[in-house]
Amino acid sequence: MSYGTEQLAAQLKAAREAKGLSQRELSALAGVPQSHISKIENNAVDLRVSSLSHIAHALNLELMLVPRKAIPAVQSITRSVASAPVINAATQRELDRIRETVDALASHTSRASIDNLQRRIREITQIQSQIDPDILKKVRRILESIESSGSHEAVNLAVENIRALRNQLAHRASSQETLRAPRPAYRLEEDQDG
Repeated sequence: MSYGTEQLAAQLKAAREAKGLSQRELSALAGVPQSHISKIENNAVDLRVSSLSHIAHALNLELMLVPRKAIPAVQSITRSVASAPVINAATQRELDRIRETVDALASHTSRASIDNLQRRIREITQIQSQIDPDILKKVRRILESIESSGSHEAVNLAVENIRALRNQLAHRASSQETLRAPRPAYRLEEDQDG
């Protein structure tokens, strides 16, 4: 296997692990046999473009050809995005459960209330991409309490509880944030003489 293919295989494995997915879970998402994913990650098979495309898509990655001149800029942007936390599998499951609960509420709750709930939930997920699944479980329980009562007051109370939770997260995130020197979007590689 060539160095470029080995590097791609290592990046795919790192992306899978960062998402908290097993090879079996990635296999189900990508439609590529788990044994083939194992062989790719262990450099035991040549990586085909079709397999690469399916696996990359399942890992929320995109394939593209980049002009050589743009590589430093793309690498810089990729590094800055890669350093941001990734939503893990447990968090994603909780987000999916929250969406299902909100969808169930839509049948007996006003559209304006549902829109308000969805906006508050989006605000929580935008504060940080690596949310503790326990926080999302709290949000889901708040929403499930609406299902049992179904009243407009319960919806408003849920919105306020989710807003308060969002504020707690925002304050925690701002207190933990450290000041960093601004980094350029890209830098030109300097030739080293001698």
